[in-house]
Amino acid sequence: MVSPLLVKAAPSGREIVNVTPERAGWTHVGFRALRLEANATETVATGARELCLVVLTGTVDVTVDGITYAQLGQRKSVFEERSPAAVYVPAGKEVTLRAVVDAEVALCTAPSDDKARAVRVIDPASMRRSVRGHGANTRYVCDILPHDDPTAAHLLVVEVLTPASTTTA
Repeated sequence: MVSPLLVKAAPSGREIVNVTPERAGWTHVGFRALRLEANATETVATGARELCLVVLTGTVDVTVDGITYAQLGQRKSVFEERSPAAVYVPAGKEVTLRAVVDAEVALCTAPSDDKARAVRVIDPASMRRSVRGHGANTRYVCDILPHDDPTAAHLLVVEVLTPASTTTA
């Protein structure tokens, strides 16, 4: 039986991947990634879930409750040695994204709680970066919304890069 977690990215089109709790067979986290051409928009309602929007590549404007957080993101590739731009959005909000240039964004969600929470732009310079493992198991980790950040109720967001292993003959 094939696991519902084995999801391949779409090589083209607007939606790169969409892993919902229902599709994965769990009740908590969700992950969706989108490609947006310059000036394209996407509107997302958070409902009862909290959201961490991560700008993987490109630059976007993010509007929540009539407040626009402009020009977020500068990476041309997720493999650049810099942290991504991100925005935490609590439950009960409507978010509109507009790509300033071609962009890819990740929408990471989890159930929220009843506590009032605020929208927060997460400064890439504040994100902790670490190296874990060694040799063929080396991973480069960027803590975007780490477990010890009080911003979110249940959401934990990290970016992990695993370099291609090289062998010599």
